[in-house]
Amino acid sequence: MSAAFFDTNLIVYAADTDCEAPERRDMARSLLLNRDVTVSTQVLMEVYSVLRRKLGYAPQEAADWVHTLRDETVVVPGPEDVISAIDTAHRFDISHWDGLILQAAGKAGLSLVYSEDLNHGQAYGPVTVCNPFIEDFLA
Repeated sequence: MSAAFFDTNLIVYAADTDCEAPERRDMARSLLLNRDVTVSTQVLMEVYSVLRRKLGYAPQEAADWVHTLRDETVVVPGPEDVISAIDTAHRFDISHWDGLILQAAGKAGLSLVYSEDLNHGQAYGPVTVCNPFIEDFLA
């Protein structure tokens, strides 16, 4: 299996049992099952927050997803990574949170990030983003 960094939204789609777009849920689940998954501590916290706040998960249900994800490769950004993420955010005119996602993927030595929040196919330095929900990918 090839490795990829997973942004929060892919995991949330996989967890959303009442998803209005079941093809997205199914795609996210397939990717999670068929790739070596890498996330960051940022993603773990965002997953917990979104599952609780937006999907109405009980605290333990949301925590169970985080417990499952912690068994994958988890990147722990340090202070220098935060500085690099800010630089990346300025360079590419993206949010600092997205900059930290890209920095974490790079720190893990990965060249692929699955996300729907960044430009599909764009290279952000050594990391390229793939939105698996766009029509070209699904075809």
